[in-house]
Amino acid sequence: MGSRGGFGLLGLMTAVAVEWAGATAILPILPLLLRHRGVPVGMVGITMAAFLGASFLTQYPLGRVADRIGRGRLLQASLWLYALATLGFLLGGSPLLAVLLRSLQGVAAGGADVAAQALVVDLVPARRHGRAYAKLSAAQMGGMVVGPIAGSLLAGVAVSLVFIVGAAAAVAAALVLHATLPHRRRARARSAPAAAWAPDWRLLRGVLAVGAGGGLLLGVYEADWTLLMHSRGASGWEIGISFALYALPLVLLSGPAGWLADHGHRRWLAGSALAAAAGCAAVYPFLPSAALLIAFSAVEATLSAAGYPATLSLLARAVGPGAAGRGQGLYASVQTGAAAVGAAVGGFLFAVGDVVPFVVSGALALGAVALLPWLWRGLGADRRAPAAEGATAPTAVAVGERAARPLPGRVPSGHGRRCGCPSGRSRSRRVPARAAPRATLIPRP
Repeated sequence: MGSRGGFGLLGLMTAVAVEWAGATAILPILPLLLRHRGVPVGMVGITMAAFLGASFLTQYPLGRVADRIGRGRLLQASLWLYALATLGFLLGGSPLLAVLLRSLQGVAAGGADVAAQALVVDLVPARRHGRAYAKLSAAQMGGMVVGPIAGSLLAGVAVSLVFIVGAAAAVAAALVLHATLPHRRRARARSAPAAAWAPDWRLLRGVLAVGAGGGLLLGVYEADWTLLMHSRGASGWEIGISFALYALPLVLLSGPAGWLADHGHRRWLAGSALAAAAGCAAVYPFLPSAALLIAFSAVEATLSAAGYPATLSLLARAVGPGAAGRGQGLYASVQTGAAAVGAAVGGFLFAVGDVVPFVVSGALALGAVALLPWLWRGLGADRRAPAAEGATAPTAVAVGERAARPLPGRVPSGHGRRCGCPSGRSRSRRVPARAAPRATLIPRP
């Protein structure tokens, strides 16, 4: 990975960590703010669900937009929109306004996630996608560790301060990206040109199944994890610790997890990580104490750490660099839709019994794992060959970097018209290696 791509990836990780810290600082405070302003409990639920609904409806279209206008541009625009929507909560307590603002936050956050994940393809060679996505996951989880704690402390001073800081975090993330991502009039890595939608469906369908299974579990946790912890006598700080201890192994293991995704069998890693998460979900309701729930959540994170980088690197391979935004949008829409279903159904199932939603969602996720051999049938070996992919570079070329040198001893394609061959087709002929055209710098507008 070149210095430009490495600097851009570092900026992306910093921006994502800041963004997630600000967003998760708001998340536990927003329902309390709405209730304090007299918003009915039912409308509070609708307001929180509006985030997922808006993300689900817009992530795929925004992925296509990212491929056309640039992933970095969409990411920065999404962060500015998130900041404006967050400040809007300071205007008043109208239930309809709250739903509108939370929907705008969902659009912005969904676009930011899609653009950030697609931007990795522009910044990092294919042989390092797993490690890059693991670092991105570590940045997200790092923000998640800090955010809720910071939000609780700020709320003790003034609830409005949480939203001001949350908006400032989104603005800061956008400014970090502006300063670190290569752009015009400076050496920059530009998104690969938008390509026709022609994914490898044999590979993509299995990736989408993994996303659906993981999203279903995520939705159930969003609806029922706090309720399960309360039923085991957990206090508020213990619930916060449970989130932090789940995120901590994902941060600490990001290096080994990314290395495994780049050098191991990624389809096996993605499937086994989902299977581990599904099995843990079915075990949680049978644990008798909050302490055991907290400890076991760290075990789940450890077992499933390699799933995220493996799955996203498979996704990037399935759709190709020119359609990375569209592919990430499709995957995110499937995962968000499944999460919305899990959250909606999970609440009703918890009323039946605290065991039911976790066991049912775990069983459905295991069903998705069981389908993977059939969905991925006919695919060849998945293990990467680092030496073979060593020449794989980011699809974008920055000013000052040399273009790819044609293979020695072979006339490059398109040479036919210059040598007078009919219809522009050149007859393949051997030429001395020293006759290969000199690499040229690609100018930027």
